[in-house]
Amino acid sequence: MKIRRQSENQKIMDRARKARKERISGERSRARRGYSTGNAENQVSDSGGKGMVRVVRLNGEELYLNLLQIESMESIPETKVKMMNGDYFLVKDSADSILNQIRAFIKSCVVYDGESE
Repeated sequence: MKIRRQSENQKIMDRARKARKERISGERSRARRGYSTGNAENQVSDSGGKGMVRVVRLNGEELYLNLLQIESMESIPETKVKMMNGDYFLVKDSADSILNQIRAFIKSCVVYDGESE
């Protein structure tokens, strides 16, 4: 009987440890918001996704952001990009370089009268 309680207690502790690990790593909040837990390589092609802005975080990690979900940008010594869901990212890229990527994408989508490709 005592051995069985230890195994039950161990299962409870394992579940608590797993929940704590998910909370710390952010997996639970990403899953709750509907984000994939995978990395960007399996979601975006090598040349970058359509409608995605490539930025570099302060730790050197590449990040692709949906340009339609960017709410605002703030230029402090680094650039703070605020998303529509309330998340924000601190990135090395300047606000001008991000705006240039957005302009280039929009320009590639719009065809003006009298111009052909």
